[in-house]
Amino acid sequence: MTSETEADLPDVKLADVQQELEPLTGMSVWARMRLSYIDMRRTTRVLIEENPTEPRLLVFVLLSDILFFLARGVQLVVSPSTAAQQNVPLEVGMWLVGILLIRTAMMYLFAAFIRIGGWVFGGQASWKSARTAVFWASLVAAPAGIFGALVGAGLAHLEPFYPIVATDLFAWPPLLIGPVAFVYFLSAAVAEAHRFERTSPVFVTFSIMTVVLIVAAIVFAPVLTGVLGQGM
Repeated sequence: MTSETEADLPDVKLADVQQELEPLTGMSVWARMRLSYIDMRRTTRVLIEENPTEPRLLVFVLLSDILFFLARGVQLVVSPSTAAQQNVPLEVGMWLVGILLIRTAMMYLFAAFIRIGGWVFGGQASWKSARTAVFWASLVAAPAGIFGALVGAGLAHLEPFYPIVATDLFAWPPLLIGPVAFVYFLSAAVAEAHRFERTSPVFVTFSIMTVVLIVAAIVFAPVLTGVLGQGM
């Protein structure tokens, strides 16, 4: 009787009850970015499956470079706060050269690091999927940097009325909005590229690395600025 009952049951598979995702083919970059704020892993997975060309990936990096430069332009030119000028002392021209050349090259090196590091922990990302994840995350997170710059600009206007706003206590949080957003979206993108089941371990790892880099930047920035000043 048991065997007959089991035989009468329909053969239902998990794939039969899962709702198919709406295809993203033909969706604009900005529409995909908005969707990424809700489901970063999904947009990364679809983008990897589309096998984007290298020029398309380079466009992602260059767009993120432009948005990153706009954020720095707001911080250094439009409405620079006293503390921001001290923490980000380089001129705008140097920022532009550094962003378009050095930042783009560093993105490629960082993608290589992501691929090798992920494979050590059992990841499955290819060299191209690692680039796709890193470049897409940099573009998705770039508007957060502009938001942080606008917040910093608003605080700069308050300095004459509230001198405490000029201290590092208020200057650093707006500067960190962009990096925090990048770490968050990068973690989801890298986890998807390497086919990791969970995103949280990747996020914790990147968070620790970011804190170390920020501390190193605070410690060595005055030394680097002095060297550049002597060279010029």
